[in-house]
Parts: sequence; structure tokens; C-alpha cells
Amino acid sequence: MRYFLYIALTLCLATSCFHTEWFEPRFEENGEYHNLEIPAEGNRYNVPFKFLFHTTKTSMPMRTHQIRGRHIIDGIPGEIYDVAANGSPIRWYWDWTSERTPGIENAVLHIYIPANESSMARTISTQISIDSIANSSFQIQDDDEHNWGEWNTVLDGIQAGW
Repeated sequence: MRYFLYIALTLCLATSCFHTEWFEPRFEENGEYHNLEIPAEGNRYNVPFKFLFHTTKTSMPMRTHQIRGRHIIDGIPGEIYDVAANGSPIRWYWDWTSERTPGIENAVLHIYIPANESSMARTISTQISIDSIANSSFQIQDDDEHNWGEWNTVLDGIQAGW
């Protein structure tokens, strides 16, 4: 029994020393990415955003609120993408070029607007949704629990036709 108490005390002390890094994405309203004139051949846009970053002491190494995205073309929602997944047309990356601020990590949402193959102009918008439940990976995993927030428009405009 005495050894059990020592082992339990040692485990409590050891786990209380681990830091958990928390990442919470924040998108600010930016008029620069609204009412765009998007070329028919498509385009890539870089929308800046931030992760609020802080650490706590728990046994989890990292917790992050995941992000998903979609395009809405002429009012019709398209496929939903994991914006941390490789190959996604809506994908985020760290922004290592900007100045660092304590507690804030800069990032960029790269948005690829596909070509408009029709002769008619179309409306297009890109929306993101942030999970209110923090998970252990930036990328969405099959066994993650989710409570997705509302869809928020980060880019919109009219895309020209051919």
C-alpha cells in the first residue's frame, strides 16, 4: 500500500508538469476579401487570421479547435473540406513572415477558387466553420468529437464567365 501511494504521488507530480498548448482560431472581418471581381480562370487568395495561443498544465500535449471550409457557388453549398488536410482547395498555413506577438500565432487561409467553365458569371463565397470542442490535432480525425459552429463567410464575390 505504501508503494502505491508513492507511485500515485509521483504520477500526479509528473503529469502536473506537462504543458498543453491551446490553439483557438480567430477570423476578423476584413472588407478586402468581400465583393471581389474573381477572374473566370480562377484565382488564389490569402486571407490572414490568427490562432490565440496559450499553455496550461495538463496531461494533453496539444488542443486545437479544428476548422472546416466550403465554397458556395450560386447559392449551392459544395463539398466540405478539412482545411488542415493536404490537397484541400481551402487550406491554412502558418504565416512565418509577419511579426510575432506573444499569445498570438499568425496564419494564412489559402483559398483556391476554381475556374468558371460556363459563359455566365456566378456568385461564389468561401465559408469556414470552427469546432467548439478542442481536439488533439489540427487535422480532423475520424474519432474526433465535434460541435461545429456557424458557417462564416471569409471571402465572396462575382466570378466572370468565359
